[in-house]
Amino acid sequence: MFATIKKAVAIFLIFIVCFFAGAWITLATPEIMLYATGLDTWEYHSQDQTIIYDRNGQEITRIGYKRIYADDFPEALKQAVVAVEDRRFYEHASLDPRGITRALYNDIKEGNKSEGGSTITQQLARTLFLTQEKTVSRKFKELMIAIALEEKYGKDSILNMYLNEVYMGRGCSGMASAANIYFGKKVNQLNEAEIAMLVGMLQAPEYYSPDSNMEGLKTRQEVVLNVLAEQGLISTQQAETTKKKAVKIKSFEAPKVTHPYLMNYLNDQIIDKIGKERLYQGGLKVHTSIDLDMQKTAESKVVQHAKALASQGIGAKDIAMVSIDPDTGGIRALVGGVDWDKNQYNMALLPRQPGSAIKPLYYAAAMEEDLIKPDTQLNNKPRSFNGYTPQNDQSSAPETVTVRLALLNSYNVASVEVLNQLGLNKAFAYLKNCGITTLKTEDKNLALALGGMTSGISPIQMASAYAMYTNGGVYYPYFGIDTIEDDLGKVLFANQPWKRQVMSADTASTMDAILKDVVKYGTGKSASFALPSGGKTGTTTQSKDLWFVGYTDELVTAVWVGNSDNSAIKGYDTYGGRIAAPLWRDYMVHLYYNGSFKQKPPASSPKEETPEEPETPVEPDKPTNPPIDQQPGPQQPKTPVVPDNPTPSPEPKPWPNIKQPPNTNEVKP
Repeated sequence: MFATIKKAVAIFLIFIVCFFAGAWITLATPEIMLYATGLDTWEYHSQDQTIIYDRNGQEITRIGYKRIYADDFPEALKQAVVAVEDRRFYEHASLDPRGITRALYNDIKEGNKSEGGSTITQQLARTLFLTQEKTVSRKFKELMIAIALEEKYGKDSILNMYLNEVYMGRGCSGMASAANIYFGKKVNQLNEAEIAMLVGMLQAPEYYSPDSNMEGLKTRQEVVLNVLAEQGLISTQQAETTKKKAVKIKSFEAPKVTHPYLMNYLNDQIIDKIGKERLYQGGLKVHTSIDLDMQKTAESKVVQHAKALASQGIGAKDIAMVSIDPDTGGIRALVGGVDWDKNQYNMALLPRQPGSAIKPLYYAAAMEEDLIKPDTQLNNKPRSFNGYTPQNDQSSAPETVTVRLALLNSYNVASVEVLNQLGLNKAFAYLKNCGITTLKTEDKNLALALGGMTSGISPIQMASAYAMYTNGGVYYPYFGIDTIEDDLGKVLFANQPWKRQVMSADTASTMDAILKDVVKYGTGKSASFALPSGGKTGTTTQSKDLWFVGYTDELVTAVWVGNSDNSAIKGYDTYGGRIAAPLWRDYMVHLYYNGSFKQKPPASSPKEETPEEPETPVEPDKPTNPPIDQQPGPQQPKTPVVPDNPTPSPEPKPWPNIKQPPNTNEVKP
């Protein structure tokens, strides 16, 4: 009892505040509101869905509400909406204190929401221009816009806009669209029972969905019919007869989201650039850097290789792949997982332990600082570095090795020596200049040389960093959106590209030559195909993260294979060079024969690969020895070995799911 009284007092106080605020705002000059909100130059027209285009103008997908615009609606529908949502719609000026009082009273009396508190004009203002956030600032904006709408448009026009825009569930907006998606009818063909059912859904379309709560929707329909009878719009007999009338609901299956991991990223980027409000209004044209053919190929190859790995008993459930244009930073393809329905972690964007894939980044820094050259001899003998004692994974690893062979064979101790000479402060500064944003203070230790990090590096940042080896040492921030335009062609956002020279062209060229040798002769040999390419493998403790980051003159692609729950990959030969590199090769070969590259193989290249691609990843051979004039010394092994041994990765945090349009009504059960 006390709780009920407390609730009633709170509701009464809210009403008093709303009443006086509304009275003050209503007395303000409406013309001021019209100009203050910018509605003086705004004209209503029904928006289409937002269209996402790739870089060549191909449509990738559409997002937002589905609409069917109607010039007019049945009188019975209009009467029912006004009766239930805003009884004094034709009497008040945007805000209805009496209506709020009545709605609050009925809330307490009935124990549920039987009538709407916001006016139709307020709901329209929220739907057209705002989000569903329940904040004071949003409510104030809503009132201002509602006053401006009433100043500019007549009541009938406002009601028409509302009936065309109100969210009705199943991803559609407007009564005409709802009539089609729920009953398979045109809006002027609806009978009384169907009209009452649609009007009943207005309060909370997702809650009163016939797909999940038919009983609740039927009860809500009866409430609507009772309201109509009470207001004398229909007789009591008509109400009772209509309640008994059978209503056939059209079956519905939610459309499958195309390119879900990519759209997860792009949707978030659109909101970041122009805000939720503008995105939900629809009618946008979003031009992206994505190459749709590359995107489809990447998705296909990820799924194909995931199935092949499972058939071989290799326990890697998740794969990520990101391709970037090295000369602009534009994302060409992004795949964050194998199956969106099973796992919504977008692994293309989440940091993972990089293993030896991090080594080229600080090797380049040491070269830029003139500390090492490709033929510089490094001490590869296992020893302590101020208490940190790395080990080589190869039992026959030489005690001294050149910089070039240290990278080709991914020797750990020699790599720690390089980082030790460079210094952690310089390494940190360089990695940040390469676009790595996930460094933590705790990472300032020599385990960083082997990829041991608190968070790790995401595949998208790794791909962006490797682009510097083929573009002359320039860092371009990665991006997915070029421009966003409204339906009238006005540019709402345009990407402003910038670049940073991280290393000299000479250093980039030297690193490029070494990384191409990694693919020709070293741990990345299984990635080799017709075009000259460079890259680096990476494998972490217990094979939790398998990497290959590779590039050609026109495309840099990072491949990560692992498990989003951070479990070890079980199976035979689970190294980055054996698992991730063949996927990279398979993807690149397909693009090559599809004509995606301008670059042609060198005249001296070996026989080209056949265009028919296997259904399982290619099992790589062991890396071969370098050419005769670059043979290792007598103490060096003739057969390099692949993996390294950094610390494991923590469990990733979830990336937000694709954002769904909110209910257009404030009231929720």
